[in-house]
Amino acid sequence: MAIGGIGAIGPAGAGGIRPDFGGAGRIGGGQDFGEMVKSGLQNVSNAEHAVDKVAQTIATGGPAEIHELMAASSKAQLSVELLVQVRNKAVEAYQEIMRIQV
Repeated sequence: MAIGGIGAIGPAGAGGIRPDFGGAGRIGGGQDFGEMVKSGLQNVSNAEHAVDKVAQTIATGGPAEIHELMAASSKAQLSVELLVQVRNKAVEAYQEIMRIQV
């Protein structure tokens, strides 16, 4: 992925300064941060539902094994921990931006 330079800053007129960030609000293949967070939340939710499904199958005497439950539970736990860390970093970034003096 090529890193683009900072675009020219437009004239300071009635509309103010308008920098051209060249799509810097997008991540990777054109997915913006909001879409990435939404996708992450959906993945965490799916992992938790998978744990519930395996646990229910075991509880009802179905074909699931205990190691499947442990693996699904670990995956869900790691997903939640990652989501919490992303949230913490987003809050830190917001707080840092709010400290910038204009």
